[in-house]
Amino acid sequence: MAETWRILIQEGEGTEPREFKSGVRQLDLTPSELTLWLSDQETRSFAISNATIDLENHRIELRARSLPLILEYIYRRRSIRKYTNEPVNDETIDLLLKAAMAAPSANDVRPWAFIVVREPERRRALAKIKQWAFMCADAPVVFAVLGNPNFSDHWIEDCSAAAENLLLAAAGLGLGGVWVAIYPRIEYEKKVRTLLNIPPNWHVLCLLAVGHPAEHKPPRTRYEANKVYYETFGA
Repeated sequence: MAETWRILIQEGEGTEPREFKSGVRQLDLTPSELTLWLSDQETRSFAISNATIDLENHRIELRARSLPLILEYIYRRRSIRKYTNEPVNDETIDLLLKAAMAAPSANDVRPWAFIVVREPERRRALAKIKQWAFMCADAPVVFAVLGNPNFSDHWIEDCSAAAENLLLAAAGLGLGGVWVAIYPRIEYEKKVRTLLNIPPNWHVLCLLAVGHPAEHKPPRTRYEANKVYYETFGA
């Protein structure tokens, strides 16, 4: 791979790209990330959004990231409510669920369960639960995130962490998603429970509509320094 591919890196805005000559042993390409293996242990990774790949001429031009990749994905996670008609395949759904279940859980109880909803009629019914669930009709997959208070008093925190993990993974895979709040509104939860045949001992924390984005929102943080205190509140 190192002998047949020419790799150029642009280190900063407005700078000329330079040829990468650090002995690339292997090049791995996923839908969201390009990884250069320099040795068995050392790698450099680039978001696909920062790469121009010319397969015909075996040329790759990379623009160095200003942030670590994980922060790029965190900032890239936006509430996406418009999707293309392209389905989300089984492999990707498995990856999203594995990411969700990598979340922390108090006492490692993991009081969660997930329902994957892909049937169009059922998604359209979920979209009618409340005004801000409309995107469930167009998203090719909707995840219902459930928690069981009989298993843990911390089911809300645990399931919230799992839901955010899934949304971050979606952003990293080039997908878009949005959190549709259900709990603690009993009237919304009752409707979801009926549609998805959920037993009474399980609560519905939220719905996560996920698909290939048909709208673009730039990465961002909403950091507010006036909401940060050190050592004591108000300090």
